Amino acid sequence: MVVTSRKLQDSLGISPEIAHYFANERQVPADNLFWEKKRVYISGGFGYLTIPIVFDLVYRSGVSLDLLLADQHVTLMEKGFHSLKRYEKADCTFEEFLNDCRSLLDGKIKQQKLAFDLFDLFSGKSPRFFKFETTHKALARSDSFLFTLVDLDVTDEWVEKFLIYWYAIARPILLLDDFKDLIEDRANKDENTIIELGNDASAIKKAYQFGIDDLDRLKEINPILAKFMQGMLADALTYRHIINETGN
Repeated sequence: MVVTSRKLQDSLGISPEIAHYFANERQVPADNLFWEKKRVYISGGFGYLTIPIVFDLVYRSGVSLDLLLADQHVTLMEKGFHSLKRYEKADCTFEEFLNDCRSLLDGKIKQQKLAFDLFDLFSGKSPRFFKFETTHKALARSDSFLFTLVDLDVTDEWVEKFLIYWYAIARPILLLDDFKDLIEDRANKDENTIIELGNDASAIKKAYQFGIDDLDRLKEINPILAKFMQGMLADALTYRHIINETGN
């Protein structure tokens, strides 16, 4: 599925410059497992859509397009995604993935405190500087994306504010997967917010409300995206296996 720059703007509220860059200008990186067998950079599915969505959130939070769309910054993100996909495909251990991140970021880190916290967080230690999602483990499984911020010269105050909006979109996206994959996650014993919250009809309602609460916050910075995601969450309640659970 090809995603056009117009769709990114109209449906997701992405700025024209970022939408055009990722939909029309950026080429699929060679020998990158994240884009394996892909012929276009942005396709359907939140795994790819998250890239322009988060770049747009960073831009709306005050980082200039010159920094965000600089080739070295985008290339660093792409290499990190390749390493993450290696881990997801069991081609490397999680420790090896973290070591890959350290190697990629060597000499490039400008937000030292965020980098320290992320490496501590993924090593099972308590972060020292910033507040992350630690209450619900299933809602924190995409935090590796935050490594893409540490080469930006941003203040601690900026990071604190941005993390609020990061979770306002990251958690609803993860919840959509949790709704869709509930039956499979139960069978495979995979992380899933609904299972974590009690694995019953009440847990489904709680998970949905978590998403709505986050999207209310997202409205402050991107109301178009918040409205789109609210529609997606509403659709998730109509999945047959969800209706069978809730009786609605």
